[in-house]
Amino acid sequence: MTNKINLIDFGKDILEHHYNDKIVSVNNHCLRIAINQDNTFPWHRHNRTDELFLVLEGNLRIEFENGEFVDLFPNETYCVKSGIIHRTIAIGRTINLCFESDEEDTEYIDFNK
Repeated sequence: MTNKINLIDFGKDILEHHYNDKIVSVNNHCLRIAINQDNTFPWHRHNRTDELFLVLEGNLRIEFENGEFVDLFPNETYCVKSGIIHRTIAIGRTINLCFESDEEDTEYIDFNK
């Protein structure tokens, strides 16, 4: 059995520039919380799993290698399908949840090679 967690209260005490941690696992999938302040996560993709984002606070931008992007605000969600190269940008302080496989396979992409 897991403990009850208030996600907004949980995020209030975290002051790090970048925080990302698994909250709970359910049926081979997990719920992660990411708390960021004006932070850009590196370009990457997941080859075997989709990644679902749900914003609780702030503005999270998801950019794609073709230059397109999606801006998410509180209570908005977006699913990045497996194999799609993307990165996230926290505009200001952002708290978001990620739903993904426990066996996620992050492959970082270096466009400077």
